[in-house]
Amino acid sequence: MSVVIAGCKVNLGLRITGVRPDGYHEIDSLFYPLSRPCDQLKLRITETPGIVVRCEGPASATLDESDNTLTRAYAAFAAAVASPMPGLEVRLRKGIPSGAGLGGGSSDAAALLRWLNSRTTTPLDAQALAAVALSVGADVPFFLHEGPCRVRGIGEIVEPVRPHLSGLRLVLVCPGIHVSTPRAFADYDAHMASVGGSESQNNLTRDQSKANGTFLSRGRFDADLDNDLETVVFARHPELADIKATLLRCGAVAASMSGSGSSILGLFGREAIVETQAATATLQGENRRVYAHVL
Repeated sequence: MSVVIAGCKVNLGLRITGVRPDGYHEIDSLFYPLSRPCDQLKLRITETPGIVVRCEGPASATLDESDNTLTRAYAAFAAAVASPMPGLEVRLRKGIPSGAGLGGGSSDAAALLRWLNSRTTTPLDAQALAAVALSVGADVPFFLHEGPCRVRGIGEIVEPVRPHLSGLRLVLVCPGIHVSTPRAFADYDAHMASVGGSESQNNLTRDQSKANGTFLSRGRFDADLDNDLETVVFARHPELADIKATLLRCGAVAASMSGSGSSILGLFGREAIVETQAATATLQGENRRVYAHVL
């Protein structure tokens, strides 16, 4: 049996730069990997063809064990390689909350793809593996990388970066709120239409001064952490705005929602040990998990 740990990611800013003809939104974001929270995959080769996924722990009731990112990753990899696939049993213990903007399902899929590729007699090169990953989900290609990346398009443009964040402190708050990503983007489109700023479905008409703006300037991070989805998600879940405000009151130099929510992160200075401890203690609650990291 093999045990694989799948970490999560946070979005240090997220800008929506347009909508493609097929309805997919294009983004520009800095994805930063974190070791916690994380999922655990226990992998066992079996004599029965195909993949069987079993979810352990509190999240087991919410996982469709026959159709999920792991079963889709296995099927996509099997279709892409020439060698026969082993039967596989996966026991998944979820530590990354779903609907939190942390990419848990995508991380699981990428972890499985890497594991499968390391054991096949006909491994895929990096480009082919990334293509398989994208077919599983928009965020999956990022998790094939080890460090922070600027992610654009619908997730297919992944550029490793060094944003000079070393030593900064990050507090991640995971409330017990599930945010639907499709609903968040639909609300965003409705909001843009209501203020006269909806994007064309046939071409990318978003203000290019914003679309071309990046979160990196000569390798340095622009710490305003703007997330274009915050307005509409906070409207549905006011508690998230309160968490962001609390992080700022506790001394965060910047705070933002990760992805489409519901997790909220705050960035603190390198010497802000007392402030991060205070934020963690203040925001920890019965329905919240708080993680402190040094980047």
